Amino acid sequence: MSELSYRTLRENVVSAIRTKILNEELAPGTRIVEQSLSTEFGISRGPIREALRQLEQEGLIEYTRNMGCSVKAITMEDIYEIYLLRSHYEILSVRLCDGIFSPSEIQEMENILADMGTLQKGEFSRLVACDHLFHQIIVQKPGLPRLLKAWKELDYGSHIIGSNSDSNRIVFAEHQYANHRKLLDSLLTKNADAICQAIYDHYMLPMKKSMEESGEPPGIFKFF
Repeated sequence: MSELSYRTLRENVVSAIRTKILNEELAPGTRIVEQSLSTEFGISRGPIREALRQLEQEGLIEYTRNMGCSVKAITMEDIYEIYLLRSHYEILSVRLCDGIFSPSEIQEMENILADMGTLQKGEFSRLVACDHLFHQIIVQKPGLPRLLKAWKELDYGSHIIGSNSDSNRIVFAEHQYANHRKLLDSLLTKNADAICQAIYDHYMLPMKKSMEESGEPPGIFKFF
């Protein structure tokens, strides 16, 4: 069977289709044909169908009666909602642990940050992987599996931010080390209020800047 069989099949199919969408191999509006993907991946249509249901829940594809699934265009509203929810999952995690992280957790984030600092601008996928690992330490701290699962379901948001153009990816890459350094510095304070504010700023200040650059009217989003 294909290389997809080496890991959990449904998760791997989700990842593969998501990557095609984010890399615009499947452009917005493109109809997704289950049989074509089944043939390409060398698997039955069942896991393809399950993966499409998950991607519909994530908002990357949409289902139309009598038409099937197609790739949904990602809007500024989508990105805003992803970042708003993801930031608040992490803020909740910090509140639950009162902003206290162990020396080993801090060291692990330091190691990730060091790796991030060595990556080149073109290594977008590896930068996103470092971003995921860094933030996962925060959100898994309380030990609540459903909270972690909900956060992981929004992890593709970082891919979306840089998926529209090469220039977006370069801007994303340029700021990753400095932005995560600020966040880690806040964790060192062990001040839950300061950490929560740093997390909110980490996600939402770049969002506000993107809105300004795209000419979005102020106040368009209710929960800033």
